[in-house]
Amino acid sequence: MAVTKEKVLEILRTVKDPELNRDLVSLGMIREVKVEGELVKVEVALTTGGCPLKKQIADEVKRAVSTLPEVSEVEVELSVMTPEERARIFGAKPKKEHLGIRDVRFVLAVASGKGGVGKSTVSVNLAVALNLKGFKTGIMDADLYGPNVPLLMGFDEAERPEVVAGKIQPLVRHGVKVMSFAFLAPPGQPFVWRGPLVGKALRELAEVVEWGPLDFLLVDLPPGTGDAPLSVCQTYQPKGVIMVTTPQELSVADVRRCAKMFEDLKVPVLGLVENMAYLRLEGREVSVFGEGGGERLSRELRVPLLIRIPLAPEVNRLKEPVVLHSETEAAKAFLELADKVIESVFKK
Repeated sequence: MAVTKEKVLEILRTVKDPELNRDLVSLGMIREVKVEGELVKVEVALTTGGCPLKKQIADEVKRAVSTLPEVSEVEVELSVMTPEERARIFGAKPKKEHLGIRDVRFVLAVASGKGGVGKSTVSVNLAVALNLKGFKTGIMDADLYGPNVPLLMGFDEAERPEVVAGKIQPLVRHGVKVMSFAFLAPPGQPFVWRGPLVGKALRELAEVVEWGPLDFLLVDLPPGTGDAPLSVCQTYQPKGVIMVTTPQELSVADVRRCAKMFEDLKVPVLGLVENMAYLRLEGREVSVFGEGGGERLSRELRVPLLIRIPLAPEVNRLKEPVVLHSETEAAKAFLELADKVIESVFKK
């Protein structure tokens, strides 16, 4: 008895999307089934081209269909859902898709209420840590007033990205794709822009920077609650924001105000990172900038304190992200932070 399309669809109802925990048929992810004798061809429409579990999904589809006794060969083709198809799954109106970030799985913002708390250091080391965990990662340095990501990643100040067919190709360092406002100006030249120009530039970069398929794109925001965070939330539509603070009350107060802004913008705070939390001397933790600020803010905002990062001299001494030096206490903290971010993002 020959296999039918109906039999194939019936067996595919046993295959679930690993993240959504619903079967592929009811989700509308089975776009087409073709039966050619004992050969079955299945087209699966992924929710995004950067889906990190696409191989797992394809393997499970092939395995399920192969259990049918009339089938001797299975071919699986992967495609990508349209915004309208995704909207039917997630129960939201389709949002404008910017060409440069259309294949980015998760956009995460990294923010702080004030400068000098090590936000860019956290962004860079988290991006590299996510890459070390096997995720395709990029980092967008949106801090046009102090774009330090290239320096922290070890780029020469003369390095610039190529433009191919009108698209900016991010530079790559330590396996991470990098774009920064620093690449758009001569070395040492400041950006003296009013607010509307900042938003316009961020929107344009979402179109012309060709990130390609990424699991994570971290957006390193300028400190505070100005035009840049607002433009990023409207344009890049982040899955969540990671707030960086130091233990002292001044930093905590500024983060508190910044968190309220993200609440108003409907962007969830995934958690807090307390940077420069302590200095380890002869096995003891010395609280250089006070203590307990991150824990108090975590309780007040009802969000997790993801990690406490030590004040480590090697962070500034090294010419590359400290997370690459796995023997250091700081590296272990950043790798643990990456694990917690992955867990937080994939369980939502």
